[in-house]
Amino acid sequence: MGTAVDYGARAAECRRLAGQYTRPEDWGHFLEMAETWEMLLRHQQETSRSQTIALADRFRKVLFLSEIASKQPTKVDNDEEAA
Repeated sequence: MGTAVDYGARAAECRRLAGQYTRPEDWGHFLEMAETWEMLLRHQQETSRSQTIALADRFRKVLFLSEIASKQPTKVDNDEEAA
């Protein structure tokens, strides 16, 4: 998450710097840079979210399989029921 905070801070700094200039050709570059940093921030957040979802899916499958395995009767349980 440190990277996401950095992208956001850089975008904010570009917008702050754009406000210090009066000519469009000067502040326009800072606004373009801010938009680029914000695009990178969104991309990083989406990638991070996708990775988190994929990891959660893998854990869910592992947990589900271990839950099924723990519910299946063992050979010892079957032998006890038969006796």
